Amino acid sequence: MPFARQPLKAIYVAQRLITTLLMIPFWVLYYALLPRRYRPRPSWSLKQIVTVNFTRRIYKVTEVAGVTWGTRNPEAACDNRTLQETRFEWIDPLPVELCTGIIADKHVPHKRVGVFVWPKHDPEARGPSKSSDVALNDPLDIEAAAGEVPLIGIFLHGGGYCHMSAHEKAGTSKIPRRLIRDNTLTKVYGVEYRLLQHAPFPAAVQDAAAVYAHIVRQHQRHPLDSTSDTDPQIPGTKSEDPTEWDFLSPNDIPEAMRHDEENTKIKKHVTQAAQTMQCKIILIGDSAGGNLVLALARWIRDEGVLPLPDGLLLLSPSCDPSHAFPEAPSSYIPRPHASTDYLVDTPEPRALLQRTFLGHNSIETMHSPYVSPASGRVLRAFYGDAFAESVQFLTIRQMDTIARENLRTMVSAPATPVPMTPMVDAGPELERSPTSLARPIIASPRGLSLFSDFPKTCVVLGDAERLEREVMRLVGAMERDGVSVRTVWVEDGVHDVLQMGWWDKVVINKVWEGIEGWLRDFN
Repeated sequence: MPFARQPLKAIYVAQRLITTLLMIPFWVLYYALLPRRYRPRPSWSLKQIVTVNFTRRIYKVTEVAGVTWGTRNPEAACDNRTLQETRFEWIDPLPVELCTGIIADKHVPHKRVGVFVWPKHDPEARGPSKSSDVALNDPLDIEAAAGEVPLIGIFLHGGGYCHMSAHEKAGTSKIPRRLIRDNTLTKVYGVEYRLLQHAPFPAAVQDAAAVYAHIVRQHQRHPLDSTSDTDPQIPGTKSEDPTEWDFLSPNDIPEAMRHDEENTKIKKHVTQAAQTMQCKIILIGDSAGGNLVLALARWIRDEGVLPLPDGLLLLSPSCDPSHAFPEAPSSYIPRPHASTDYLVDTPEPRALLQRTFLGHNSIETMHSPYVSPASGRVLRAFYGDAFAESVQFLTIRQMDTIARENLRTMVSAPATPVPMTPMVDAGPELERSPTSLARPIIASPRGLSLFSDFPKTCVVLGDAERLEREVMRLVGAMERDGVSVRTVWVEDGVHDVLQMGWWDKVVINKVWEGIEGWLRDFN
């Protein structure tokens, strides 16, 4: 874009910042005199109105001028002495044997991943119990002795894949900070995944998968207790030392499984790993982080090389970035609530951003369930036209009046995804794409529907935000496939309201009560 290059960039950013600051007293005076019923939302205070208007003008700068903020180099370590609430750790790249499906991309190398772990002091590494003469040095022994199963969160921050960070000082850290402060989760891993400045899709999914696999391995153990002797069917067991058993390593596949068919072997392998998990894992993501959570959960389900997470917490998730160009960049479709949300939709920079996100992949990949699971094209492919049209303009208020069971009986979902006709000029590269709807059976294997076997989900959404329709299409599709979905409706709420520091504290606390109530069901 012209304003993304100097000297126009400096001029544009400077004038935009100056005029925005000058607009603040005007907004305060104007809306103070204006009757409340004429405000963008009658319930909004002057502070909320000014916050939304100010943020909207700043967001326009980021899109037009390509300005990013709050980022850090994902390949740089962080000195733990500078951290007060978290500790920084490196996670090894995803093991080769787990690099399957969409993340097995020869153009995007796997790298180690930095994580900021909440809280700073590991709650699973406590000293010996005062009530026992035996020191419990193994974290899993500690949890077992306490009769508790740790609830661990993996937090994937928002920012449109080009802003923000997992660092404790980033604005998005309000979410893990609150979860730890209220003792809702035992531990949270904030993933410093690669933004678009460093690598395109599927780099972020690779990084998130590496952290997920690390936690699974860290919290699995063989089911025999210390009184058991050797078991020839269980690798690595010793009568004198029943140590950890890694079900996810191909070297540790029980001999009996090696004689089965490959798919059956993998299925049994992962089932064993799931049965020996000593924790519960919740994937958490806001905005673009929610998009990443959905992609990671889909990869885990589709490939079947890791056990599924226990739950998904989606905070205003971006689930249809293909809206910027459903067929081509010129076919832009605006989203609702332009006057009440701070998100902006400038067609050209949005299309350029999404093209950068795809990297070497074709534009067709933007319509993949891994990227835009709530797009109309994806819904038509999996459920047919009738269902896609019935949820096209679904809103939060309508969901309150429509029995959710109706979403499951509106139409009969195909037993397997309906193949779409490839574009005439698709070419062989598109034909082979594992994330293209040209071959949706690959994106959703084994005859599964779009959200079959997904874990139970909590969705937080405001009815004043621009993502309302696409998120409600997501909820409708999940309900159709039998996923347990709890929606936390933020009345008059804007996008990612938990990140808005100046928002009504009563509203924010009510949202957190809904989230924490859902999380308590895992205990």
